[in-house]
Amino acid sequence: MEFSQVVANSHSVRDFTDQPVSREDLVDVVRTAQQAPSWVNSQPWRVYAATGRTLEEIKKRHAADVAAGRKGGSDLPVKPRTEWSPTTQENMAALGEQIGAQLGEGVQEFQASQGRLFNAQAVLYVTIPVESTPWSFHDLGAFSSMLVLAAADKGLGAINAYALVMYPDEVREAMGIGADEIVAVGIALGHPADSVLAVFAPDRVDVDQILTIPTVPTVKN
Repeated sequence: MEFSQVVANSHSVRDFTDQPVSREDLVDVVRTAQQAPSWVNSQPWRVYAATGRTLEEIKKRHAADVAAGRKGGSDLPVKPRTEWSPTTQENMAALGEQIGAQLGEGVQEFQASQGRLFNAQAVLYVTIPVESTPWSFHDLGAFSSMLVLAAADKGLGAINAYALVMYPDEVREAMGIGADEIVAVGIALGHPADSVLAVFAPDRVDVDQILTIPTVPTVKN
């Protein structure tokens, strides 16, 4: 698939079929993502792939926690939207409007999908060392994006979501992740379902709103 097509087709998929994701595809996705750049080639990331019975147990415990009203406590801090910048608050508000307009009564299903972890057939948990510098978080973002694009190139859907890492203690226990690692990112993978949730893709702001190219005044001799 052409790179431009992969990027254009990529969006957060919130509903997957029961079709498994093969071990071969998981290995290929991670291998491809390893081409992501990092500070002095530090490659601070580690990937833990949950599938099969391990993932089913994670889903079961997550659903029970959500049903019981257990508050999330991700390794990376979360702050209220009101503390974000005005521009990002506007973008998040626009997402809420699009969800309501496009999904209608399906809004409740949108929220419920998080409780079942989108019926993901594989989840990639990406960690970095607890002593990581801010530049390692930059590298983490690059690597995570590469994982999503590599999955899309194979026809797989993906979503990077807070719900996947909101109970890091359970992820650590299930995946054997040590206390010296930050459970930073969770990426759900699978084959997209034939549903509104699976195809929903919010708009992006116009490029002119984020790109600045200063004009250089003409100097007359």
